[in-house]
Amino acid sequence: MRRRAFTLIELLVVIAIIAILAAILFPVFAQARESARRTQCLSNTKQFGTAAMMYVGDYDDYYPLSVYPNFATGTMRAFSVFDAVIPYVKNSGIMICPSGPQDNDWESLLASGPPSGCFGGALGGSMGNFRFFSYNANYAVFQEGGGNPYFGGGGDPPLNMAALPKVAETAIFYDGYLCGPKCPGKAACAFGSPIAIPGQPARHQEGVNSTYADGHAKFQRARNGPGGIWVVTGGPYDGRTELWGIVRADGTINQFP
Repeated sequence: MRRRAFTLIELLVVIAIIAILAAILFPVFAQARESARRTQCLSNTKQFGTAAMMYVGDYDDYYPLSVYPNFATGTMRAFSVFDAVIPYVKNSGIMICPSGPQDNDWESLLASGPPSGCFGGALGGSMGNFRFFSYNANYAVFQEGGGNPYFGGGGDPPLNMAALPKVAETAIFYDGYLCGPKCPGKAACAFGSPIAIPGQPARHQEGVNSTYADGHAKFQRARNGPGGIWVVTGGPYDGRTELWGIVRADGTINQFP
């Protein structure tokens, strides 16, 4: 019996069909993977919210400070808002978003030399609780504290939850960057806290995950704004590059209630 083999044309057709299917399916797989990462990130931000509420409950409804010097080890170290909430979850892994695991390097920012050294060693070393982090904080809620030497001996006192007119709408943590050398026009220690670096999209399928002052977390949509800078879409922070500021009773955003 004679067996009929595939012709060259038939093989090429099969290869073309496989290539077309791959071109269709690969983006679908990529989207599915990013959806999974977004879900994991949302879980992280929810844990941030739970930890923040536990902290607030322990400290008479006051939110932690942004950063201040700690001398418990005998040398000056920078104690950040993240150091304040990590003990309540006992897992520094919540600091990391799988879509941007090394987007911010705390130890490098504190260092006195390269590769970054934005603070030039002036804040001391890290507390050692984390190095990389993927989230930023609303530093209108997490104040500096009176007499903070990091801020020239000034600084505003810690904020009480009762002072927030709209706790469910005021963000406290979100996907973002502690800006400095990565952001054009930002000098060392002249920091911003954008949801995305200029020229790059928001981290999760045109949006970011965010935690709010009452502890809940949600996905916040974003859009590509002027100059390729991504901004928040919808809600009180609409059109802003940061989820920064306190939402007042009239819906406006301000540094103070």
